[in-house]
Amino acid sequence: MSSVDAGAGGGLREHKKQQTREALHRAAVRLYVKRGPDSVTVNDICNATGVSRRTFFNYFESKDEAVLDWDEDLPGASLADRIAARPAEEAPLRAVHQTLRAGIQRLLGHDTWRERQLLVRQHPRLLPRITARNRRTKASVTEGIARRTGLDADSLYVQTLAGTALAVMQAALEEWNPEDSASDPLAILDTAFDMAVSGFVAT
Repeated sequence: MSSVDAGAGGGLREHKKQQTREALHRAAVRLYVKRGPDSVTVNDICNATGVSRRTFFNYFESKDEAVLDWDEDLPGASLADRIAARPAEEAPLRAVHQTLRAGIQRLLGHDTWRERQLLVRQHPRLLPRITARNRRTKASVTEGIARRTGLDADSLYVQTLAGTALAVMQAALEEWNPEDSASDPLAILDTAFDMAVSGFVAT
């Protein structure tokens, strides 16, 4: 097999894996919405997608993780990569803003993201999973800022900026109403980051 064929085969395998992951995620979200988290099992999700439990656990550690899946890394570009690759003239906080904005814009195109946001609000027991995922997101944002600025990831500047950016994003998402079609999460996010960039001057 030539290197080109091997590359094509690898790309096809990755595409199929992504399709399986998304199918499991969609099934989990739909079942949670329909029945509630406590009435859904891993077997239910597997049956809805026609995969085995073993396959399920190749992708997710639990049914809650399948519901809350946020694939923040695009193929070939991690969240840290995308922050580091923003235009050099952008201030670090603005670079993080634009990277997170692009990620949320992409997620808005997924038919389950609004449902997932509503599930978190309706079922507080899901919050610890969100907290764990946010820690991973913060680690990626921290890495991106460190690479962009040339500072150590443990420096106070990098840690403070990463923490601020994630807090701003969280505040914006909490302000957004997924049930109101007129509520625009991107506009809210932009306003929240503008506040941060201005030093939180009230407008």
